[in-house]
Amino acid sequence: MEDRINKYWSNRSKEFSYARRLDLTTDVHDKWITIIKKHLPEKKDLRALDLGTGAGFFAFILAELGCDKIVGIDYSDDMINEAKKNANDLGYSKIEFYQMDAQKLTFADNSFDFIITRNVTWTLPRPADAYKEMVRVLDTGGVLINFDANYGAKFKKMDEEDIHASYEAQKNYKYNYIPQTEEQIRERNAIATSLSICEENRPSWDVDVLIGNRVSEVYVDISSNNNGLDGRLSDNSYGMFMVKAVK
Repeated sequence: MEDRINKYWSNRSKEFSYARRLDLTTDVHDKWITIIKKHLPEKKDLRALDLGTGAGFFAFILAELGCDKIVGIDYSDDMINEAKKNANDLGYSKIEFYQMDAQKLTFADNSFDFIITRNVTWTLPRPADAYKEMVRVLDTGGVLINFDANYGAKFKKMDEEDIHASYEAQKNYKYNYIPQTEEQIRERNAIATSLSICEENRPSWDVDVLIGNRVSEVYVDISSNNNGLDGRLSDNSYGMFMVKAVK
């Protein structure tokens, strides 16, 4: 399953990178700067991890916000290659990028002060392991923010009902999303159906897992504040949320 997931995202790496490069030039960039800045720990020499970096978008945001050490990881070699290329093209020279499994991080305990991840946990076969690892590598007083949604449940339903967004419909999305082929959408939906997380009640499940990993504080935002960043999902029909934990 992990190989299958890797193949799906690797096949999308070029168009995904193109979209994120465009996002850096639009109001999406400015909105994320504002949101992330609110959650950064008040500490000098911040060590930050962008978990599931994709093409490097959040790693670049973290650099602009003045984080001292920035690491981006992704399971897909193709995504990491795109992130490295984008960093070189855009002049972000101090970011480290590694191919790595979010469910089995190779970093030492307490390595980071801040972790950000978006639209990653719903794609994982063992998302509870990923949360456990994130808390492990987070230093005491560190902050973890995860932006995600009930994509798995939504895509599973689409798979069961044989529903997929048409190529033409995808062209009407507000922001910079390159339409997926029907084959890609069917594969995405089929993968979601195979993942246990699609059966969970989120973000309640996320909160329970984080509490089980003994974080000191957990916050959840299910308001519209963070939803308008994705032109397709501004009505929050996918159940978007942000969960924040402090170790």
